[in-house]
Amino acid sequence: MQSKSKEKGYITPGHEKKIKRKEEIGELLEFYSGLLTKKELGVLELYIQPSCSGAEVARKLRISRQAVHDHIRRSLGRMRRCESKLQLIANYKKNVVMFRKIMSKLDQCCAQSHNMEGERTLEELKTLFEKLINRNSHEL
Repeated sequence: MQSKSKEKGYITPGHEKKIKRKEEIGELLEFYSGLLTKKELGVLELYIQPSCSGAEVARKLRISRQAVHDHIRRSLGRMRRCESKLQLIANYKKNVVMFRKIMSKLDQCCAQSHNMEGERTLEELKTLFEKLINRNSHEL
């Protein structure tokens, strides 16, 4: 009998923590990558790849695992400090929720509209909001 950790599809708590950390780094990179050096950015972009460990990053970049760890720690700290002050990601997520609520209301209005001109205006509004959401949405 296989243990749970070896069963297909089971994610261990430690592995889940690593996945969440990589997701957080990816999210922070979308907003704050411009604050990093080329080296830091290179390390983080490799590190967030699903199959890439810190040791693998070190091997690919020909640096020590400690250097990889240091780059990640420093970069992550800098990006987290910026997010705590600027709240770009938090505000972005709130805006996406608000846009989706607006889209839902527009859908309801379009379904209830009996006036062709009103329906056309609502459809135009809906199209504009869809473009705005698609342009700004990274599914955070």
